[in-house]
Amino acid sequence: MIRRFLLVALALLACAACVSASLPTGLPYPVTTVTLPAPGDETPPATGVPVATSAGNRLQVVSTTLDPPVLARGDVGTLTVEVANAGLSPLRPSRATLLSSGPVTVEDDPYPTVGEIGAGNRMAFTFTVKAGGPDGVAFPVFSLPVPGEHGLRVPVPVRVDSTAPAVSYVERPDVFSPGLAETVVLAIGNPRQTAIDGVMVTPRGTGFSATPSSSFIGGLPANARATAPFNLTIEQNATVAFELVWFNGHNRHVSTVDLPFVLGTSLREPDLILSNFEVERQPGGVFLLTGDITNAGLTPARSVVIAPGGASTPADPFPQYVVGSLEPDDFASFEVNFLAENQSSVPLVISYRDANGNPFESESRVALSQDQQKDTGSDSNNLPVIALALVLAAVIGYLIYRSWKR
Repeated sequence: MIRRFLLVALALLACAACVSASLPTGLPYPVTTVTLPAPGDETPPATGVPVATSAGNRLQVVSTTLDPPVLARGDVGTLTVEVANAGLSPLRPSRATLLSSGPVTVEDDPYPTVGEIGAGNRMAFTFTVKAGGPDGVAFPVFSLPVPGEHGLRVPVPVRVDSTAPAVSYVERPDVFSPGLAETVVLAIGNPRQTAIDGVMVTPRGTGFSATPSSSFIGGLPANARATAPFNLTIEQNATVAFELVWFNGHNRHVSTVDLPFVLGTSLREPDLILSNFEVERQPGGVFLLTGDITNAGLTPARSVVIAPGGASTPADPFPQYVVGSLEPDDFASFEVNFLAENQSSVPLVISYRDANGNPFESESRVALSQDQQKDTGSDSNNLPVIALALVLAAVIGYLIYRSWKR
């Protein structure tokens, strides 16, 4: 039994040796190796995802980049297409082209010949494109033929959006007063999908002066907002507009916003009213006038000063009275001294400034009574009367004393 088992085992070993000897030697097993770009080295595309190519094609588009990322009508930009050779051997494309599509035209043909793209290597192709109208998304076709191989023919998205920055008035007066500085504040918003650069606002026109002469904002991100304040002094026949300059990439854009205005007297200016007068003539003929001043306007009054005017002469201790600032609906008391001989009234001059520093002046008259005009309260006229009263009081006191003694 054991002999039979050994004979069968030897027979099987002999068969295996014969089969092994009949196979050809030195031939490897078939293996396909593809070298792809390292994930950490890839840059996310600006205008689309990497394009998948057909089976058997060793070329693939890694990314497409448009600078600026979104073109406005008339803008010139650069479109870069990056291609990778995912094969094991070099490829030599014959040329690289970008075919115009819709509102986007190609301005150059920089690659009539293309060098070799090594296995696992990348090559970038840059084209100059120009955006026309209308707005939308165009798909110029990138073509990279390879003789005897699978080439590339890929549509590349290019977005055209001509939306301009929005300009509005945050603050402006209801009425412009000729020759007076008024504050105008503009808001500049960027409704575009990408940032804009070099934003500057400049007042343009005739018959006015502006401070500052221009306002530089600089870069403005997408969906962001900035303000530009100006102090404008407008004359009678002025024309005013604001010029907005901004850049999309290297492309300069200019738009103008008119400023309609009405000349007149503002309804929001401070309105100072004097009341509650009390006039007292003091020794030496000096008048003391006290009263209240109220701001009945809608804006604050700054640097308020009250002083006697006309033919009157300011006198100490209060030749003028500094009130300072008065908010709307606020009031303050004041007092001034002056000399006013043979006058039935005296003017009080109120000087103040508005929030923009413009000087204003108003006048209010105060009546003087006949009794207040007479110098009845002087010390020189009262001395004899006082002396006589003292003598009479002394005599009467002496007589009363003598009567008590008796």
